[in-house]
Amino acid sequence: MPSALITRPNDFAATLRRAVDRSGLCLESIQQRLAERGVEVSVATLSYWQSGNRVPGRKRSQMVVAHLESVLGLAPHTLRVLVPPPRPRGQVRAPQQVGLVPRFVEQDAVRRIAEQVQARSGGQHLTRISQHDVVRIDTSRRIESVRIRTVARADADGLEGIGVTQFFEDRTAGTPWLTVHAGAEVAARHLDTAHRVLGTELRFAQPLTRGDTVVLDYEITADGPGPLDTSYDASCGRAIREYVVEVHFSPDDLPEWVERYHRPRDEGQEVRRRVSVDSLGHAHYVVLDCAPGTTGLAWHH
Repeated sequence: MPSALITRPNDFAATLRRAVDRSGLCLESIQQRLAERGVEVSVATLSYWQSGNRVPGRKRSQMVVAHLESVLGLAPHTLRVLVPPPRPRGQVRAPQQVGLVPRFVEQDAVRRIAEQVQARSGGQHLTRISQHDVVRIDTSRRIESVRIRTVARADADGLEGIGVTQFFEDRTAGTPWLTVHAGAEVAARHLDTAHRVLGTELRFAQPLTRGDTVVLDYEITADGPGPLDTSYDASCGRAIREYVVEVHFSPDDLPEWVERYHRPRDEGQEVRRRVSVDSLGHAHYVVLDCAPGTTGLAWHH
């Protein structure tokens, strides 16, 4: 990306408007798809952006714009390079990482599967109260499984279930598979094995009313090799009262180090600190009142 790139507010707004028109999605649907990714933005803000009345702030909204590119089926950085800097000397820079935003031909496959499972949610969502993720690394240093236990509260009446979309960026990995242990049952699965994408529709035992809570317990594995990865994290658009992430390594192949990290959603510097790994290969990170952003563990063998 050339450092001398000059952008104007109308460049961003016009490109966004065209992308929205081509997608066939209304702003409410776009907001819903962003919320499914843990990214919060109001319909009014999206409207201001596409009309050119406002532009995203570089520090505050880069993550939102990055996810917006994926939701609208745009190539990475299509919108981000058009966000005008707040000062002439500023340079638009992409965030270091945007979670699991597809970067390859898988982008269309992930969007297609996500739209199928999200269509069942009816625009209703859950607010996470707590989440506990347990990651197991096999002897080949691949992620063998991720078990996720979430306590959540319904934001509206009549919530019958939710959709979960999983995607492995590692092309040497198999296709994800989701197994429910408690809190719901699998209503339908949408598979794209060629691009390693799985969409799972989860149905609750009975519809939830506003304020009801549910405990979801499910596990992600693969139908072949797991992804070869050196980190695991979760993203949230709202604060979570408690977030716990555990990683279990083989006792015979302990990593050289493990770090905990948190990338704030809006602005601020990423914080990293070393954590200990016990003799059984267990490392964990407990966060109370986990702030919006991305939180997890990284390791190196």
